[in-house]
Amino acid sequence: MELQGPADSCRPCGRDDSMKKSLIIITGCPGSGKSSLAGRICRRFPELELISYDVIKEKYFDRYGFDNAAAKTRLNDRSLLEFYRILDGQMQKGKAILIEYPFCRKHADTLQQLADKYGYPMITVLLTGDMKTLYMRGIRRDDHDKRHPGHLLNRYHRGQPVSKEDWIQIMPFDEYVRMCREKDYDIRLGRTLTVDVTDIDAVDTKKICDEIETAL
Repeated sequence: MELQGPADSCRPCGRDDSMKKSLIIITGCPGSGKSSLAGRICRRFPELELISYDVIKEKYFDRYGFDNAAAKTRLNDRSLLEFYRILDGQMQKGKAILIEYPFCRKHADTLQQLADKYGYPMITVLLTGDMKTLYMRGIRRDDHDKRHPGHLLNRYHRGQPVSKEDWIQIMPFDEYVRMCREKDYDIRLGRTLTVDVTDIDAVDTKKICDEIETAL
């Protein structure tokens, strides 16, 4: 772990208001365990407002549905705008915020602009690790019955049957690696805490939280 210098879609993790306004960004390749780590950090800092882009997308999947990959992309774009709208609103209130998603290079400018607009210090928690391990972890996650099917389909309407052709085929490992490199999750906004999550059970959450507390 290395610190370097410079649910509901939005819900409080608890009631304490002691943390200063700040934006904690958890990012990394798909399968790196961002949601799990976010939950652990929120248990340490219950005053954080957790804003989940995935939860927003899932609500849009259920509300509007989509009939093909292009329609799904448009719905994802609408979800992202809603995510930024909610984030902007919480920043206006001066809340301490945690966001988690595979935030990549294309998101960096907007997040930086919002932080500058409201004078928010940022900490990026960048999850890294052995690519094959992260790839297999993502496959196991997608195979879990708690995973929203909208993430795994090219056609989805809540309550409607799904055909075999609607399922997205599993991405080959070499394509996964290429996608991660092209998207570039190494955005390093504000101070950056780099965490190796190859062995996710060995991750020292207390040390991560102590580093966050010190940095803020």
